[in-house]
Amino acid sequence: MINSPLNYSGNKAKVVDQILKYFPENITRITEIFAGSAIISLNSNVQNITLNDNQITTIQLLKYFDRNTGTKIIQDIDQIIADYQFTDSYRNGRKKYPEKKHEGLSIYNKTAFQQLKQDYNNNPTVDKLFALNIFGFNHYLRFNAKGEFNVPVGKVDYTESLRKKTIDYANIMKQKNIEFYNYDFRNPKLYEGATENDLFYFDPPYLITDAPYNASWKETDELDLLQILDQLDNRNIRFALSNVLKSNGKENSILKEWARRYHIHYIHRQYRNANYRRKNKSEAEEVLITNF
Repeated sequence: MINSPLNYSGNKAKVVDQILKYFPENITRITEIFAGSAIISLNSNVQNITLNDNQITTIQLLKYFDRNTGTKIIQDIDQIIADYQFTDSYRNGRKKYPEKKHEGLSIYNKTAFQQLKQDYNNNPTVDKLFALNIFGFNHYLRFNAKGEFNVPVGKVDYTESLRKKTIDYANIMKQKNIEFYNYDFRNPKLYEGATENDLFYFDPPYLITDAPYNASWKETDELDLLQILDQLDNRNIRFALSNVLKSNGKENSILKEWARRYHIHYIHRQYRNANYRRKNKSEAEEVLITNF
């Protein structure tokens, strides 16, 4: 399985096999409407892929990996590491950077990260954006109302495992025929010309969870999305929707009632609360809803 070096928050890396086993074999194109790291379609055996995301920075990063080799991308990041004097545990080992109070590498990288963030906000380039994703807190891609990157420094750096993911991810991109779009999910252009051999995969923000990337998703968005799914079904076009019916005492009653007309597949995942070092399982009912 190919993992993404973007560490996109909320991605499906741990449940790819559970999702793909429900996909039919006779698919000529997968369209991911909320692409994120595109980990589902890239791990499928489907050759033709459409990746859409309403966040332009997400599309910029995906194109970066599609249009460059993993070796070139690693060279770009190593240059940034050298220029800004980030830690380099890949070459120097972790012993060179003693950890204090469970802060990881953040105390060593705070100044460099602040400078890189300032430089990116003044002159955004995609290599800087990927570096910010690597060195940022929880690998978030978050921007303020002015469009400025505003994530604090994280605890890790560009490790050996992330470098391997960079190579593998760039390689798999070259093996697929990929089209990229930067539309809102309601844009009808995304659904024009679709046939019964297409599959649309949706992994939207979740209405009832509290993660930062879900904050802007409202009930009106949920209802608009469900209407689009019904329209696809009326056209005999296949879809698969990842979501949660329950999470931490909350229930998505809108989704639960709507899903009764389709097939509900339960996805098993062990959730952990990132705020604690100990395991902290949360109550979540994760599902894949399909019309096939």
